[in-house]
Amino acid sequence: NASMPQTIFAIGDIHGQADRLDRLLARLERHDGSARFVFLGDYIDRGPDSRQVAERLAALGLARPDSVFLLGNHEAALLRLDRTRSPEDLRFLRAIGFQATLDSYAAPAGTTGLDVMPPEHQAFFRRLEPVRRLGPYVFFHAPLPADASPETADPQTLEGLLGNRAIDAAGWARSGRTLVFGHVPLASPLVAPGLIGIDTGAGRGGLLTAVELPARRFHHA
Repeated sequence: NASMPQTIFAIGDIHGQADRLDRLLARLERHDGSARFVFLGDYIDRGPDSRQVAERLAALGLARPDSVFLLGNHEAALLRLDRTRSPEDLRFLRAIGFQATLDSYAAPAGTTGLDVMPPEHQAFFRRLEPVRRLGPYVFFHAPLPADASPETADPQTLEGLLGNRAIDAAGWARSGRTLVFGHVPLASPLVAPGLIGIDTGAGRGGLLTAVELPARRFHHA
């Protein structure tokens, strides 16, 4: 594939599972040390190690500057809380597993938003990208409608897209491109015309999955 000279590993929702992340990254490095990493978001909440996951990813971004770190709906909700400091936004985050993140940072009582984290982690979360297009692939956290433009969406619209679970199978099959997404927990990876879904439920005790492109080979931890 002339437009994809380099192998890409796209990695699904991690949700504070540092041990699975470490095992998966070690396996991918052994498999192809020169590949490019694309992370699909939802690094925090639910699992016990949100802080350790952020630490590993921030370090990986420095060591491999071509790595891509996308925004998940959990990070978007955290960034919204950081903007608003609203008790309602904090309640929403707690409902989706934010207490585990607070615990991993041993956040002092009364701190909220990104203030619970050290400055280098805050910077990592502020730099997350909404979407990345590489060759024939579109990488986005959730099953994006084929005609949507997350790059130009305002924060509220973007958060709606990041929380979407409806899969636009017909739109992507017609598009000539392939959407690689997480967010929708599946027992095993989804492969359909124009679609690859790789959230296999690491945040709820399932496997953490990566897809190798263009080979379409799956790696798990």
